[in-house]
Amino acid sequence: MSMDKNNLIFGTGFNENPKKFSKKKFINSVNFCLKKNIKIFDTADNYFDGEIQKIIGKCIRGEEIKIINKFKLLNNKEKLNKNLENSLRNLKTDCIDFYMPHWPTYNMDLNLLSDFAYENIEKKRIKFFGLSNFNLDMIKRFKKIYKKKIFIQNEINLCNFYYNKKLIDFCKQNNIGIFAYKISDNFFLEKKMDYLKHSYSNYEISLMWIKSLNINPIIKSLNLINLKRNITTFKGAQKINLSLKNNYVSVPINKINKISSGSNVVYNSLSEAKKNKKNLYPSPIDISKEIKKFGLLKPFFVKKRQKGYELLSGQARFWAYLILKKRKFFKAILVK
Repeated sequence: MSMDKNNLIFGTGFNENPKKFSKKKFINSVNFCLKKNIKIFDTADNYFDGEIQKIIGKCIRGEEIKIINKFKLLNNKEKLNKNLENSLRNLKTDCIDFYMPHWPTYNMDLNLLSDFAYENIEKKRIKFFGLSNFNLDMIKRFKKIYKKKIFIQNEINLCNFYYNKKLIDFCKQNNIGIFAYKISDNFFLEKKMDYLKHSYSNYEISLMWIKSLNINPIIKSLNLINLKRNITTFKGAQKINLSLKNNYVSVPINKINKISSGSNVVYNSLSEAKKNKKNLYPSPIDISKEIKKFGLLKPFFVKKRQKGYELLSGQARFWAYLILKKRKFFKAILVK
């Protein structure tokens, strides 16, 4: 199983909809992937508080597979080592193939993180180190300290391609492997698109496009029919070139007249956001410190309304940006 070529990865982060999660269906999906020779699995310490790791550990015993594991970033090497030991135990393995902090923090100690990676690679408890959800500036800073090969995991899809283009180019130029999640989120193509005289779903087009970029996509499904179709599409995918318009545009801040939130927590003023009485975590103020030091981690998504714009995602980042910068415009991805 070489990482020098495209690999399909099975994602295990189903904790965003715990009521819809079925342990039985999850085990069936893992076993189906193994049967179809999909042998890279992406997980994290916090997926159902480590239960997903334990299930994977039981399912993969005796299998030649690779694990991507994400962990909570702490500026404490003793706690980092304890968390690593716990993940190794849950996964029933002596070495994790790709180990990476799940999210950066504004006060992270990159020197400590580099030392932790070097030490555990030398101890053969980690094979490769990586970074998840780090922006380009953060990746460049880490690479000045850490000289071994790394892998990154970021949200990459057709909709946010122009936002990520510099990051993708930098990774390719510096031999940094890329794992992409949410490959079809915020998809702006309508329904289905005819391509190569076949009718493909948006998700299948995403898979073919990601493969054309030599990026490793993470897929996630508890439906075996969908899983089979996506695996078949990826394995037989031809390279495709889509003509994409640059949708990363400047938006007038005073034209944002509706804010949506997946958590159903919405602040309607800068004053409300600063007080953070509904306990958004991280808070808009904490995120503003992160932006000040490292820049934005993720783009804003907006949709044009009859009058003005709707902020579709990134509410906490939006308020953090306003706390930090008194500007008339901000850059966002325009979703049609």
